[in-house]
Amino acid sequence: MKSSRKTELKIITYVIAVLALSLCGCGFVKKPITLPSQPQKDNSGAIQVIDINGDVHETSVNVVESGEAEDNAAASLPERTLAQVAQNLLIDDDSNFAYSQLDENGRNCYLEIYAILTEMLEKIEISSIDPDEVDLAFRAVMVDHPEIFYVKGYSIVKYVSAGSVKKIAFSGTYIMTSEEAEMKKSKVDAYVDDFISMAPHEGSDYEKIKYVYDRLITENEYAVDSENNQNILSVVENGRTVCQGYTKVMQLILNRMGIFCTLVNGTACGRNGVPDAGELDDAENAEWGGHVWNIVKCNGMYYNVDVTWGDAAITLLNSDGTLSRDIDVNYEFFLVDDGYMIGTHDPEPVVPMPKCNSMEDSYYRHEGLYFTQVDRQQFYRAFESALASGEMLMYVKASSPEVFEQIQDHLFKNENVFEYLGRTNVRYVEFPERNLFMISL
Repeated sequence: MKSSRKTELKIITYVIAVLALSLCGCGFVKKPITLPSQPQKDNSGAIQVIDINGDVHETSVNVVESGEAEDNAAASLPERTLAQVAQNLLIDDDSNFAYSQLDENGRNCYLEIYAILTEMLEKIEISSIDPDEVDLAFRAVMVDHPEIFYVKGYSIVKYVSAGSVKKIAFSGTYIMTSEEAEMKKSKVDAYVDDFISMAPHEGSDYEKIKYVYDRLITENEYAVDSENNQNILSVVENGRTVCQGYTKVMQLILNRMGIFCTLVNGTACGRNGVPDAGELDDAENAEWGGHVWNIVKCNGMYYNVDVTWGDAAITLLNSDGTLSRDIDVNYEFFLVDDGYMIGTHDPEPVVPMPKCNSMEDSYYRHEGLYFTQVDRQQFYRAFESALASGEMLMYVKASSPEVFEQIQDHLFKNENVFEYLGRTNVRYVEFPERNLFMISL
């Protein structure tokens, strides 16, 4: 059983009170992430940049006047390194979405920064002399490349003459040596290879995405005290992570499987981006915090996926107090459109993101669990499929509060659920704020 903090629900047999619990049900505390849309400046004029570990920190911006000591000189980026980086991006264009959204100057800067970070270089002259452009290109690189786990920020040296910036030298802020990074890369590659080897290779996009989603949630625990919890090493080495770890590993694995997946920065309901029980009931007035999630392409359409919020961590108890089962996964924010995210998630992306305007492959619709009316044949098919597959739980999603009430009457007040189940007792939970029923099979 996962040791994450859980919300306990007492489920009684046959008759149950309406329980208005937030579906997330996590109650996690997460370190806030501050993501200003542009580099911020303090009174001294120093530029603040994003630390990938979640804090805003002040970069070590050095200003070098023309003619100063030679030891302040910048090195040139090896042409071979830059050419190889450019070729790599052309070969694997779909996993470099942020790059594709930049203008020509931004793309050139992106390529240079990507080359510098890949080779773990320092004090390399780049073509841009605009610190804002440099900051955007850096963030775009980090959005596209979760495999760059050994970088937490950057610093620049500005070479100034007569009050004007003549050139900029860029350095990555590295959290380990190149030797350590190479050893960690081997672990990451082995983890990803194993993950992909067990994927449903002949399956649909939906089945492959769901496989990655389910396995990441069931094999990992949300833990703010995990080492490297803002990068993929927290998953690969510890199985304990937060939203950035979940999201970046999802992106890395799906891209290597040939499925488009990118990362969205923003904020979400909950003091730290992950809501406690009850906060979704009044999301508008709740505290919000930094959060990240994914956008994926499934069967030609773009969808939002929030792996972190998929870790439901709800424990069901029998009426006598004994443990019923542990629900590791919920699908409320699995393959949903932008409209479904409104009110709980607010994107603040580094670059414009694809529009997600379909619900066709959302979990409940895809699995035949989305009801627009009381449909006895659909209920027979849904229960038969769930029972035949050996599922321990089944979800029923209503299209509106009115349909929710109709289903409530049909299944439980009028006791038709017993006909579908083939027995005379049932345990279930209601989530009225999401028009959702969770039924124990």
